[in-house]
Amino acid sequence: MNIIRHGEVILKQIDKIPNKATELEQTKSYIAGHSESGHHHVLTATQDFRVFEMDGKTYLDIPLEAKLTHQKSGDETHGTQVITPGIYERIIKHSYSYAEKVMRRVQD
Repeated sequence: MNIIRHGEVILKQIDKIPNKATELEQTKSYIAGHSESGHHHVLTATQDFRVFEMDGKTYLDIPLEAKLTHQKSGDETHGTQVITPGIYERIIKHSYSYAEKVMRRVQD
């Protein structure tokens, strides 16, 4: 199993897309991790890949090699990662805020 970590974004390779997942789009570029500051984590490929969703989870079917980049110049911590062909579940990291007593999405 392949697990890619890129800031708050995790791509976990899985065997198949759930049967009841809905296809959202076919694209060559997908914001895998949104940033309020515009420093998104973006998945790009030379050929369309498919994006699915089910029960608040996102799944990616990537037929050819893709790249996951961070749109922040000079960012050494989130270098471009090569994503091998496969099926992935996209996970956004969360952490618990003890002050607010809630789970919050990790932001970088």
